[in-house]
Amino acid sequence: MHSSVHFDPHWHYRGLRALVLENSHLRLVLLPELGGKLWSLFYKIVDCEIFWQNPRVEPRPAHYGAAYDDWFCGGWDELFPNDAPASVAGETYPDHGEWWAMPFGWEVAEQTPNWVTVRLWRAGVATNTTVERWITLGKDRPYYTTRYRLYNGGPQPLDFLWKLHPALRVSSSSRIDLPAGTVYPEPPFNTRLDNTPFLWPQARGVQGDMVDMRAVPPASAATCDFYYATELSAGWCALTQVNAGYGFGLAFDPAVFRSVWVFGAYGGWRGHYTTLLEPCTGYPYRLEEAVAQGTASHLEPGAALETTVTTVLYTSRDQVSQITREGRVR
Repeated sequence: MHSSVHFDPHWHYRGLRALVLENSHLRLVLLPELGGKLWSLFYKIVDCEIFWQNPRVEPRPAHYGAAYDDWFCGGWDELFPNDAPASVAGETYPDHGEWWAMPFGWEVAEQTPNWVTVRLWRAGVATNTTVERWITLGKDRPYYTTRYRLYNGGPQPLDFLWKLHPALRVSSSSRIDLPAGTVYPEPPFNTRLDNTPFLWPQARGVQGDMVDMRAVPPASAATCDFYYATELSAGWCALTQVNAGYGFGLAFDPAVFRSVWVFGAYGGWRGHYTTLLEPCTGYPYRLEEAVAQGTASHLEPGAALETTVTTVLYTSRDQVSQITREGRVR
């Protein structure tokens, strides 16, 4: 156990450089050469890995424009400026955006016994943008923060979707909590719902039965969920392993990340079993549709978007009613 903050840049994982940030509560492993991916989040208090990692697909370098699903190894990616392949304003964007397959630069921005901050950055490919992330881990804290700066170099304005994409380990005792209002299922991914909008957390099933969307189905259900939770009353989302007594949560600015997408693969997508909690700046997953209906985000030439997200781990609760950006969970 580390009583102070520890940083080690000298590891490699399957040939990729691995940056390790660690304190007494958690260990975070970054793969800067693979989209700046957060590959592992290990919760020491309960001796468990938080992120789902694909048992059949290992992290490996991908070419720009690759089919994301065939390279999806798990962990936490970030998608920008789109999800589904898109053509917008005369430009073509690749599957799941231009960041996940590209290497990020990195440096240690600050390191003391009490804090370590790692800065990662890269330029866009199809977009004239730059993104910077400052990941900060403090001593004896069960959370870390990520400060972002997204800059549009122009000369054109940019319509975009920017989505956090952590894949989480789940069980049949997992519970999803969201401060959401109206939820929009995305056909045809919702095999157990009737695909009409609903008020969180009660949806209508294909047989007309009510489905509590807070409960994660077992892998034997062989089903999928994909929906957009909107009208957020606060900026957070959480997944709790109720029987095991611990959980994962995100706190963010709901004026920036205005929706939370949830993709649940419960045996119904390639046999995988995971939930992805995905704060996003807009919806739906087709950028052209988001632009047309006014639910995409927009950045003028020369403008920058700056925001901070807190990732927190917690114990001793079976549901969540609030997560603050200071790392407090209620």
